[in-house]
Amino acid sequence: MKINILSIAEKYPGQGVYSVSQDHKYLLKKYADYEVYENKLFGDFDILHIHTVNPKSFFSLLFHRKKSYNVISAHIVPNSLKGSLKLNKILMFLFKIYLKYFYILTDTVLAVSEETKKELIDDLKIKEEKILVFNNFVRRDLFYTDPENKAKKKNLLRKKYNYNPEDFIILSVGQIQPRKGVFDFYELAKKEKNMKFIWVGGTPFKDFTEDYKEMKELIKNIPKNLKFVGNVDREKIIDYYLLSDVFFLPSIHETFGLVVLEAAGSGLPIVLRDLDVYKTIFAPYYLAGNNIEDFLSIFKKLKNDKNLYKEYELNSYNLFEKYSEENVFKKLKVIYETGVSKKGGKNV
Repeated sequence: MKINILSIAEKYPGQGVYSVSQDHKYLLKKYADYEVYENKLFGDFDILHIHTVNPKSFFSLLFHRKKSYNVISAHIVPNSLKGSLKLNKILMFLFKIYLKYFYILTDTVLAVSEETKKELIDDLKIKEEKILVFNNFVRRDLFYTDPENKAKKKNLLRKKYNYNPEDFIILSVGQIQPRKGVFDFYELAKKEKNMKFIWVGGTPFKDFTEDYKEMKELIKNIPKNLKFVGNVDREKIIDYYLLSDVFFLPSIHETFGLVVLEAAGSGLPIVLRDLDVYKTIFAPYYLAGNNIEDFLSIFKKLKNDKNLYKEYELNSYNLFEKYSEENVFKKLKVIYETGVSKKGGKNV
């Protein structure tokens, strides 16, 4: 089968859609015998798989709508734009119409979680029968560390990045924007001076980022125990997972949270805001809180209770195995071949 993958996410590395689209191509090249093409506007394809809702993807969808099986991964829902990008009410209204029409034109919408599926139905009125839940995964070769080798690598990396063996390090990974909970992360570092805090990620959309000026000012005035390291190459981000003690994602809204799986591959105990989306994809493998006081209490328990720490270290490894790339490919293969067959394709 011939598949054309459409994405402009590579122009904005350091955000989740970039990682997912790269992993998608890796998955197909490793496990499938499909002919994989990228960002072709025209052509004779069995499958069109879209990751980004840019105009080129839209026009390619219109061209291939009748003869190809058209799939879109729903990385964006209206709520995921709030606190992410600057859009006034008129632009938000117009984009919502565009997004809805985009999704309606496809044969199948892949929702990364049950919560995303619910938002697609409730907010964009997408028909339920058009939506399939298809969870993300992360590459084992990039993000898994054997527990037996973890301690040695951790010590070496702490020396490399100038952290002490006794430091208790809280890590977060994501774009610097309000939706990701960066303000709470900053306040936690101010309140808990006996722990170190690291934020990996930048602002790939620059001035289009919500509260961009406030984000820049915040980074200029950080406490000594907090470090914003900016964007890091995906192949190097494992260093930060390995040198840290806890992974913390304070996001106010997520469609999935790919970095949670990345962190789980290093056996980092996971602390998340208590969002409904996580309950169907990550429970019971993480600890949850609702506010700064909750998070501080969880951090202190993990620091002082070795048994609790070991329990959630093991939980993270179990979570990582749950989303193995082999299982994800098998599900994707069924989606593709079923869809092409229904569309009348010959190359199944």
